[in-house]
Amino acid sequence: MLGIGIDTGGTCTDAIVYDLDTKEILGAGKALTTKSHLETGIANALDRLPQDLVQKAEFLALSTTLATNACVENRGARARLLMIGFDTNMMEHLKEIYASYGFDDLTQFIILDAKVENLFPDAFDPDWDDLRQKAPQYFADCDSIGIVQKHPRANGGRFELTARQILQDTLTLPITIAYDISNEVDILKTCAGTMLNARLIPLISEFMGAVHHVMESRHLHIPLSIVRSDGTLMSEEMAKTYPVETLLCGPAASVVGGSELSHTDSGIIVDMGGTTTDIALIHKKEPVLANGGIHIGQWKTMVQGLYVDTFGLGGDTAVRFKNNQLFLDTVRVIPISVLASQYDDVLPALQELASRRRLHSRWIHEFYVLQKDISDKTGYTEDEQRLCAFLKEKPLITLDLAEKMGRDPHFLPDSRLERDGILMKSGLTPTDMMVLKGDFRQYDSSAASAALQCLCANIRETPEQIPDLVYELVIRRMYENLGRIILQQQYPKQKFFFQKDALAPMLGCFYEQAKESVDHPDIVLDNAQLTLSTPLPLIGVGAPIHVFLPRVAVLLHTTAIVPEYAGVANALGAAASRKVTHCDLTVKAEYEGGSCTGYTFFDNGEKYIFEEPKEAVASGKEVLTRTIKKRARLQGLGDAPHIEITMEENRIGHTKDGLLTEIFLHATAIEL
Repeated sequence: MLGIGIDTGGTCTDAIVYDLDTKEILGAGKALTTKSHLETGIANALDRLPQDLVQKAEFLALSTTLATNACVENRGARARLLMIGFDTNMMEHLKEIYASYGFDDLTQFIILDAKVENLFPDAFDPDWDDLRQKAPQYFADCDSIGIVQKHPRANGGRFELTARQILQDTLTLPITIAYDISNEVDILKTCAGTMLNARLIPLISEFMGAVHHVMESRHLHIPLSIVRSDGTLMSEEMAKTYPVETLLCGPAASVVGGSELSHTDSGIIVDMGGTTTDIALIHKKEPVLANGGIHIGQWKTMVQGLYVDTFGLGGDTAVRFKNNQLFLDTVRVIPISVLASQYDDVLPALQELASRRRLHSRWIHEFYVLQKDISDKTGYTEDEQRLCAFLKEKPLITLDLAEKMGRDPHFLPDSRLERDGILMKSGLTPTDMMVLKGDFRQYDSSAASAALQCLCANIRETPEQIPDLVYELVIRRMYENLGRIILQQQYPKQKFFFQKDALAPMLGCFYEQAKESVDHPDIVLDNAQLTLSTPLPLIGVGAPIHVFLPRVAVLLHTTAIVPEYAGVANALGAAASRKVTHCDLTVKAEYEGGSCTGYTFFDNGEKYIFEEPKEAVASGKEVLTRTIKKRARLQGLGDAPHIEITMEENRIGHTKDGLLTEIFLHATAIEL
């Protein structure tokens, strides 16, 4: 069977034709991702494949870092979270705690007072009439809505279901309810995951629409699937409804693809893309799963998936300066070499600025590039609309845009526009340094050279020194993050100590001594050396990884494996993934005083009560089978998947004779 795998990353879109029977890649293609018009990048990558094989393909599987990058950079559609049953008076006191889960401010929340039945003696519903009346005002500037209620297990999520129906009757926005996507006990993780799902719906819908447009123009009528966070596949319909399930689907695909390519039982996958570097683990040819929900960027979520650690480092990471020193930012910008290849005005503007050798605390050599037209969108200020209007014809260098706006470059109204993905900046990146050093020959180095001249007026280094210095900054960030992950895996009980901020000084010492011992092996230090190492090989995937990973492997006293098709490993992972789905149901033992009064579970907001646990389990299995069949159809497994149900009892004392409190039923469906 032939399949097509496509991965749309922040920088490049990759495509392969894959034979599932022989496990062979029969063709591969790579093109730039075009954020403002995704179809172009997808079409260009697809057209680089053997077209006779493309026409014979029986399925198309996708992976993308769009959702991952949106979280890392805190971008996405405008959304609000309707929170039911939360204490309004406590919200301000818990502001820092909410921020630790990813929320910027409390204006992202609409709170309805309520108490669920079956838990509180003074239970009451939200004021539904008030919600109907105020919904247009609450969500006037939103693209989507999330709904979360407190204690959903007590009434089967009835408040969320009712609120969704009211909002669907009142508004035309996509709505996510937490009860559909989460069994998480940590309510704030549920809030974060639900909010992210709401913010990502327009993004993934746009992506899937772009893929459809390309397929239709090439008369390809084959089913679409997309990789989930756990490395399995789901259907297009499910991806559009639950886009939060695509978080880290690009890294998950890289784990599958890297494992296929490396032919190694165990190792550390290092996937360096344009925006992020993603670290994952394989053990005995199986990917290592995450404990708890996925943490990505500033967000803590309930999304279950592979263990993937993501940090801001890629070929398109911004190279900037502060206090006369170069540093790597965590945000993505368009490499200046790439922008100059698309617009003839870029190089002259840089050369003119370089000739002035102007000192500035702002990165005035960077360009502003419009990604989306907002002229017909509400909710943006007059200044934001003006700024975007100036960029419609072409990108503008910072000083030119500031002059047109009549503002100081420090005070351009760009932060929200960047966060919403309306505009991007273009500047110096590791990709530009690779172009200057000849490690990446696709683009002319003239624009990068001119940008370096602009930069040198504000830093100590010469233009000739900067490329090597940036390489060193990339290697150091990769080494220190890999070191942190190695320590976290080796010492899980000391996880709190091994957080990024607490560990930074130690990792800096590790790096300096490792670098010294590699650069000057003949020098014996008088003092004891700190050594950080791993027996696991580093398996590199992603286009720029071959430049940096071998050096990092030497510093960690291990080996680097960079397979032949490392640059398209994510596309391979998409094509090689399989379809699996899971569902859970909890039977709860109800007690009054010291005696058990029955066994209950909820289905679609309705509570079912049984006298004996066997009756509850039998009925629960029937409900779970219906539920997982429905979810399997949504995920694309067909009408007759293979289903297995396991049972686990929770007892006080954790012994067979302990007091029974809950029975967990877990169902797994696999495509036959």
